[in-house]
Amino acid sequence: MRLHYWTYEGPAHVGACRVGTSIPGVHTVLHAPGGDSYTSVLFTMIDRQCGFPSVTNVSYGRKEVSTTGVDRMMTVVEQVERTHKPRVIQVIPTCTSNLLREDVGGALNRLQTTCDAKLLFLQLNAFCEKEDQGADMTFAGLVEHLATGTGERTPEPTANILGLTSLGFRHRDDLREITQLLNQCGVRVNAALPFGGTAADFQRLGQAWFNVVPYAEIGLRAAKVLENRFGQPYLVHAPIGIQATQEFIELVQARVGELGGRPARFHPRPETMSRVPWYSRSADSHYLTPKRSFVFGVASHALAVARMMEEEIGMRPLAVGTFSYEHAPAFLDECTRRGWAGFYSDDFKEVERRIADAMPDIVLGTQMERHSARRHELPATVISCPAHVTDFPARYSPFAGWEGANVIFDAVTHTLTLGLESHLIDMFRELPGIEHDSVLGAVRLPDLPPSPSPMSRDEGIPAEPRTEQRGATSAMASTPAAVSTPAAAAVVTPPATEAPGGEWSGEPRWTDEALAELKKIPFFVRKKAMHNTEKYAREHGLREILPQTIHATRDELSRK
Repeated sequence: MRLHYWTYEGPAHVGACRVGTSIPGVHTVLHAPGGDSYTSVLFTMIDRQCGFPSVTNVSYGRKEVSTTGVDRMMTVVEQVERTHKPRVIQVIPTCTSNLLREDVGGALNRLQTTCDAKLLFLQLNAFCEKEDQGADMTFAGLVEHLATGTGERTPEPTANILGLTSLGFRHRDDLREITQLLNQCGVRVNAALPFGGTAADFQRLGQAWFNVVPYAEIGLRAAKVLENRFGQPYLVHAPIGIQATQEFIELVQARVGELGGRPARFHPRPETMSRVPWYSRSADSHYLTPKRSFVFGVASHALAVARMMEEEIGMRPLAVGTFSYEHAPAFLDECTRRGWAGFYSDDFKEVERRIADAMPDIVLGTQMERHSARRHELPATVISCPAHVTDFPARYSPFAGWEGANVIFDAVTHTLTLGLESHLIDMFRELPGIEHDSVLGAVRLPDLPPSPSPMSRDEGIPAEPRTEQRGATSAMASTPAAVSTPAAAAVVTPPATEAPGGEWSGEPRWTDEALAELKKIPFFVRKKAMHNTEKYAREHGLREILPQTIHATRDELSRK
């Protein structure tokens, strides 16, 4: 087992807790020592759940490990039933308890005769399965044990939404958006599990016409269980982006028609459902087209966002990666089909090296990619779990459907805009003679030192001090040696001298035509342009700076 100080996925029991905490009436008991009780913090601090998560840790100590670990677990299960009165209690092992090889299943069978709640022991290999696999297997186990209905389908078209869980990336808002899409197609939601339903909803899963699995990482195994038991077909498609949302609607309507229903024939125009088509064609978005992106995350989100970046926003991905081991082969095949440089990695250092080699204009990844991009001064936004608490906003902010496309577009454009502002602040801070107020955040240009008069400079006599008002415009010197800056402050250029060999050893002189051309450059980059032009002139031995010199400097920098 490889140890990390950062992992993209937690162990399998974290995924099991994600499923259990999503379903009211289901309580999760972790058969684990006290050190594995950190899972409750994930749901209260990151997922911002209103109530305390329905997770209880057995918390047996050093003495119970070798003697009475199972007895301690049975006592905790009885306490959970008396206190919380759940319909289902699932017992999940962790890495430590897997090493003990205890007969937890047999103990629960003996305890079932005295308990009203349904007791389930879901055997997960915590050393092999990771978080998403653990959630997928746990949900499939619950469906297999609890979905025991008749299977008689509803008179009107209905569907089950499978796989959305707590601690999922915008899953709470995605459920609302996907429900709206199904309703627009004339399909009513029969049950939504794990998130959005209760333990009683398992009984009517078999009544739906078909199942919808938005994200293949969680819910696909459960859909296959329902297909084998009730003959329900399932649809796996992530409606992230305008085109993917349209395809989702077409697939749902086609499935209803195949099952003998009458689809709603809903054919929306994207311009009327989302603002992304209009924004992506507007003049304000033309600056996005030449830029390149780097996408990394869970397989379904990475593929969908990369497609949206290329086909709808116009930013071709330089690389598209995932940490989803189970779905990596299909992920890489899809990247090859679309001509993307796809890769799989669960090592954040390797992902950071790929970012550094590609140097994209924007990074779309997990919380770790946001940190890695910041180290390389690249703008970044989060499009996949694992995420920070700020990526679980209190406002309605889905990633799926029409409104999800608006959210993604805003995240991309706002990130690039903020990156530009940060770049300008850093540029002002790095220029010589410029201060940055860390408290007020304001960029201030300090007063420039007064320039000595020509007589003082030639005769070596100290110049008399000159009083200037802060921020006022200073007069230009009348001699060719003194040149006005674009910031309207006097900048003194040392006198030009002719070297013995005929080489030019002084500072280049700005002509009036060049100064007029310089004033056409925006003020926030004018001083940097002036510095680069003077550097270009010195390197090429130019005595005077002409408008052509400014243009040549710009052309040379654009080629670097």
